[in-house]
Amino acid sequence: MTDQLQPGPETETPVNPYSLLEAVNSSSDASHTAWMLFLGLMTYLMIAVAGVTHKDLLLETPVSLPLLQVSIQQAQFFLFAPVVLVLLHLGLVSQLVLLARKTLAFDRSVQSLEASDLRTHPLRLELHNFFFVQAVAGPHRSYVVSAFLHGMSWLSLVILPVVLLLFIQISYLPFHDPAVTWAHRVALLVDIGVLVLIGVFLTRAETSFILAFWRTTQDHPLTFLGTAGLLAAIAFFSLFVATIPGEPLDRMTGPVSWITGRNATSAAGLATSAPAAASNVGALQLLRARADGALFGMFHRNIVATDLDLATTKDGKGGETGISLRNRDLRFARLDRTDFRGADLTNADFDGASFVGADLSNVRMQCADITELYLADNRQAARCASARGTNFSRAKMKEARLAGIDARGAKFEEANLEGADFTYSNLVGANFSSAHLERADFSGGTQLQGANFLIATMQGADLGGASLQLADLSSAQLQGAVFAHAELHGALLRDADLEGADLDRAKLQGADLTRAKLKAADLRGAAIWMTRPPTDDNLHIADLSEISAKPLDAAEVKRLQEIIDKIESPSMRIRLMEGLGGMMTAAPGQKWASAPESQKWQALMAASSTVATTEIYKAQITEYLSRLMCKSRWSSGAVATGIAKRAQGQTFRGDVPVIYDRLRAKECPASETVAKKALRDLANQVDIARGN
Repeated sequence: MTDQLQPGPETETPVNPYSLLEAVNSSSDASHTAWMLFLGLMTYLMIAVAGVTHKDLLLETPVSLPLLQVSIQQAQFFLFAPVVLVLLHLGLVSQLVLLARKTLAFDRSVQSLEASDLRTHPLRLELHNFFFVQAVAGPHRSYVVSAFLHGMSWLSLVILPVVLLLFIQISYLPFHDPAVTWAHRVALLVDIGVLVLIGVFLTRAETSFILAFWRTTQDHPLTFLGTAGLLAAIAFFSLFVATIPGEPLDRMTGPVSWITGRNATSAAGLATSAPAAASNVGALQLLRARADGALFGMFHRNIVATDLDLATTKDGKGGETGISLRNRDLRFARLDRTDFRGADLTNADFDGASFVGADLSNVRMQCADITELYLADNRQAARCASARGTNFSRAKMKEARLAGIDARGAKFEEANLEGADFTYSNLVGANFSSAHLERADFSGGTQLQGANFLIATMQGADLGGASLQLADLSSAQLQGAVFAHAELHGALLRDADLEGADLDRAKLQGADLTRAKLKAADLRGAAIWMTRPPTDDNLHIADLSEISAKPLDAAEVKRLQEIIDKIESPSMRIRLMEGLGGMMTAAPGQKWASAPESQKWQALMAASSTVATTEIYKAQITEYLSRLMCKSRWSSGAVATGIAKRAQGQTFRGDVPVIYDRLRAKECPASETVAKKALRDLANQVDIARGN
């Protein structure tokens, strides 16, 4: 911060250094006080900001100011704290510029009294002890002491304020508020501008900025380059590294589109995990976040709040609600093993987040206006929750309300989703392998193209009308499940247990039913073509009458093509085209008409049609389903719920009143656990059957 000024022109009026000394010391004392206050403010803000944890960001906890015992709303604090800091920094720098002008004039006047270039005049010893004044016009010192004085000025006036502004931005970055983050960037750039436009006069006596700037670069090139480089690096970091995932500046430095390549993708074209999603690998890979979303391993762009107990109610029932995270942007957050029981997550964005092992029982992660979704099929207008690529592995999500959620490519492996409501959801490419989905509701045209239900437990699940093209339900436990009018084109049902299931009018073209157990199942009106049949011993009293065995007509082909075209993931579209292309063209279908599989289907249908309409069959199916739903192993009521829904169908061939009476009997273990709504609807159907 020193500058050995040349003596002014001979025509310039000389200034008496003794007359300047008092002015310099008085101004230095005031500036020193201002500097101390500014340093205290920076320390205070640093402590306050450092005390804000990711849990506080998640819950929007007000910021508690140290010593004052005052709490300020979190968003307001992070919005206005940088503004206050910049204004005070501007005031301090301006005051020091005025002090510098006096001090430089004093230094020049004393130089005229010194016989050598060394600053040895005793008058310099009377200067105020403020390090800024001592660095500019103090007596000659060793290089170590001189470097310390200059370093104090450089650090406290130039570096620490901009670093603190960057620290505030990084600390609030995981909240994902673009408006506040941009306010932080603007504050930082303004502060850097202040240092460039005004700070240059801290070492120069010129009144022209261009002249002062030019001479500073000429006289101190290394200091200038180091300071400019550091300030430029901080500004660059603020703009292009400390970014909110998906914002325009973030897209400039890495893969951008969620569906088309923002991050690592699975075969379905969707993110496979939160860490993979959180790591951008663009042109600035060395400066990007690590695989865990951390900047240089210290700061996180996304919230990390694991192993926390945030449940305000321990059962989430009885009308009680937990914490509210409505409308929050929690993309790529790590919330593993955190307790969210009863929480309201309506319209929240969890894309790429991780809820591994979290307790999400009874949560609401749905649309704010489900009616809008019904009417307009617009998830954005309906303000639906989004969980694309989210990892729910081993999460506890019993009775979770997920209606309308967009969870494309999400992981639900080994999750407990018993009784969960997925109606009208988009679950393309989702992974439910080994998940517990007893009584889960996927009705309402839920999109499940390419979904994986391998070895899933799905007794009594309702998939009526769901789109399950190329879904994998191999070895799934589907006793009593409902697939009425479901679209199962190309679906894998190998070794699946569909005992007592309802597949009325299901679209089974291209499906694989090899070794599937279909005892007492209802396949009436189902459509088959190029479908692999089950074995004879797995079809006890199954109803295969009225099955339609014919290739897809033009209208069905058009519908499948429309479904494929609506899929946003390119890789999933390719997968669907490859998997369904054979049945959408005429040539392969013509060959299948004479294949052994087709002939076997004809034989199975002929054998079933002769008995399915008889009174004997009515008694058989009623007895079989009654015993099935009341088995002690199905005491959870899941199978009973599915059978109750099946019995409500207008074409059910069993005896509805008998089914109802058996279900209500005390000796039936499922009588107390069957879904109440299904039981009420069945009771209404019984009243109709009895003419009440």
